[in-house]
Amino acid sequence: MGESFTKWMPVGIATALHFLVDGLCVCSLSLTAAYAGNTYLLALFLIYNITAFMTQPLTGWWLDGLCRKQAMLPLATGLLATAIVLQQAAALWWGFWPVPTIAVAFLLGMGNSLFHVWGGKLTATLSGNDMRVLGVFVSSGVLGLTIGFLYASWWLLAGMLLFMLPGIILLYRTQVAFAEICIPPSSPLPGQTGRIWFWLPIILTFVLLRSFMGEVVSVGLEKTSGILLLLAVTAMAGKAGGGWLAQRLGISHAIVACVGIAAACLMWRGTDAIPLLPIVLGVFAINLTMPMTLHLANRLLPHCEGLSFGLLAAVLIPGYMLAKGIRFSPDHRFMLSALLLTIAIELGMLMLMGEKRKDVLTGAVAINILTNVPLNFFLMTYGYSTGRFVTGELLVLLAEAMWYFLFVRQWRKAAIYSLLCNATSFLAGVLIQYLIIYSL
Repeated sequence: MGESFTKWMPVGIATALHFLVDGLCVCSLSLTAAYAGNTYLLALFLIYNITAFMTQPLTGWWLDGLCRKQAMLPLATGLLATAIVLQQAAALWWGFWPVPTIAVAFLLGMGNSLFHVWGGKLTATLSGNDMRVLGVFVSSGVLGLTIGFLYASWWLLAGMLLFMLPGIILLYRTQVAFAEICIPPSSPLPGQTGRIWFWLPIILTFVLLRSFMGEVVSVGLEKTSGILLLLAVTAMAGKAGGGWLAQRLGISHAIVACVGIAAACLMWRGTDAIPLLPIVLGVFAINLTMPMTLHLANRLLPHCEGLSFGLLAAVLIPGYMLAKGIRFSPDHRFMLSALLLTIAIELGMLMLMGEKRKDVLTGAVAINILTNVPLNFFLMTYGYSTGRFVTGELLVLLAEAMWYFLFVRQWRKAAIYSLLCNATSFLAGVLIQYLIIYSL
């Protein structure tokens, strides 16, 4: 009992610290922006996000090579505390001119970066890369961000910094050493040797798209304080529950189901009205996949959990910026949701038919991109008609059968795969469209 407490208490403390660190950083930035005005707003945003997210692969790689990995926590805390002291000095005596403003953003970002890779590695090491524990650790940050943004004040900033100190002291009282109490990591991905460069880009691309989808699904929604808190709690619940879902269904099936639900919710949003329910469900489904991708990345890079965590964090910013920089029309949103929904349904069907070969499943994703996007673009450009739709579907059916034959080398199986996948995706699409029509 005592040994179990010693092992698991640090994970709980790290989760609480995650809430406080993210809340403290956003609270500090919000106060700085309020005092400095809009002059340095863009610089603050860029400097903080680049240092907090884009440096995590480097800080994670550094952490993996450190002999005393616990030294990372006081270093991160020292940077955050220095940023707060500098901010207070600027507010009281110096004023928010460029140098202290930029320095505050940089120190906050570096402290945030060091803390996240430290907490990610600690959690993965102590739990043996358990998805459920990983999900709990990453879940608290989004709530901290929202609280820090909505209720930014000097009192909140001081309180979050002070509440961090007992957690840090408790961690040292437990005398946690990574090498002494770590549970052996989960087994690496099948055929890992020589295939890192195949799987790693796929995982990183998925995380980037998840960040993109997380922003796109709520575009246009009036984000009042109540709505922001609801979305934060929803995202937190999704991250915390994703590991449990994957344990129940299996990672592949769980990811496919989550992508399908998120795509259906994006389609459900409608054009004029923006109902809240599909946005909440979409945010929940998207965030369910977070501990799954982190678990897979850790399996792909065993004993490099800091680098793994950092790589996944780094691609969040490009996905976010892409969503903010592209203005999606309802037609674009429909095409994206239709593509993702089709991919999820057809992959699910192939898995249900017992197909496990990597080349067949990745080939299914490729052929859906090559057929679904041109067909929907053609129909939306030249108008829907029964003749055009039927002709297009028949061409897609034939193209997919020929494509699957390249992998399975059996015309009968290829035809069955194409027929069942397309029939299921068509019927599911019709059902979703009817549900959308009657719910709006």
